[in-house]
Amino acid sequence: MSALIRTAAGSGPDRAGALAGVAPALKSLRRATSLPRLFGLATHALCDDMGFGRAALFSVRDHALVAESVYARGTPDERGRLLERLAAAPAPLRPSLHESEALRRGTTVLVEDAAGDARALAALPGTRSYVTAPVVCEAQAVALVQADHGPDGRSVTELERRALWAFAEGLGCALERCVLEERLRRHSDQVLALMRSTEASVEELISPVLALPSPMPLRPRGEAGDLPERERLEMLTRREREVLTMLAEGETNARIANRLVVTEDTVKTHVKHILRKLGVKNRSQAVCRYFQIRGSIGEPRPAASAVGR
Repeated sequence: MSALIRTAAGSGPDRAGALAGVAPALKSLRRATSLPRLFGLATHALCDDMGFGRAALFSVRDHALVAESVYARGTPDERGRLLERLAAAPAPLRPSLHESEALRRGTTVLVEDAAGDARALAALPGTRSYVTAPVVCEAQAVALVQADHGPDGRSVTELERRALWAFAEGLGCALERCVLEERLRRHSDQVLALMRSTEASVEELISPVLALPSPMPLRPRGEAGDLPERERLEMLTRREREVLTMLAEGETNARIANRLVVTEDTVKTHVKHILRKLGVKNRSQAVCRYFQIRGSIGEPRPAASAVGR
């Protein structure tokens, strides 16, 4: 791109000025933290930094262009209406269109007479002259940028076509970065969820094994059924009984996690196991069942001052 600017600079001051907006436009893309944010920054930069009157970015889905972001000089209401109009009707990509050729060949196309050119899709309403460029991510054209100077503006020049080509190249690199960051975030969330699940399983495994009363009728695993009250309680691990006691004291998951020095997700896993083993549907029913069991086996209820702490 720098070579392109140097070549243009040797052909006259206007050429260098026309390409000068590419660098700040690409620099603004660094603020993107997500794909929607990147798309919005791209269309803003085409108008604010590179001098176009309108700009739109379309994703390519099912052989059609779907509007992702639109920016135009004017009021926010006007921009909103333009985006709604484009998003409401995805434009089908016929093989003969300039836009299809741009995506297929990876080239930037300048359409000088949008109204009289049968191969022009002209997605921006009322456009007289426009330029369109593919956005390539991981060696595949996945989006298309289109820009013009508005229905009453001047025609797009060859120099602006070259400038948009340079911008679209950089936008493709920024898109690859955003896609990679999204994947890393998703994988990180999956790893964290797996670690939390493993932590809960380890907590249950290291709990002391309880001696089951004899005889013990065979039952499907985890079913409370109509077990005697004492046996219901004995189905719980030591840690689960601790959590149940704290629930009965009115503690929240966060406070229980604090007291046991575990994560809140680990506490949630323990609560889920408690509900299953006691044969109840929610925490309130679990606490009621806890008090019933303690009463039936002659254990005193927790001190009233502890409840609801």
